[in-house]
Amino acid sequence: MNTFLLGQDGNGCETDIVPIPTYAVVLSLVGGTPRSVAVPAEAKVALFSATGNFWLKAGAAPALPTGDILDGSAPELNPAGRLVSGVTSIGLVAPTACTVSIGFYG
Repeated sequence: MNTFLLGQDGNGCETDIVPIPTYAVVLSLVGGTPRSVAVPAEAKVALFSATGNFWLKAGAAPALPTGDILDGSAPELNPAGRLVSGVTSIGLVAPTACTVSIGFYG
């Protein structure tokens, strides 16, 4: 699994470019149907890209929010990336059908 490191340009300055992940998954979400995906044991970072809106929760497949969630247990909308060290699974749900790509880095 590639380590999450920013690339360097010709002058040795960091860029916003990361390496291609050696472990990636794609989930085809059906609207309103939660899904879970296992996080590889050596993964420390997950980067997300999607064709539509999705909600994410670590450790459990979230329910699609239909109103206020004020107790701190709400899922997150469209995260770009998250630290996943110690997380065993990621749950996702989307309001409409979409595809989510997750690249994992060590």
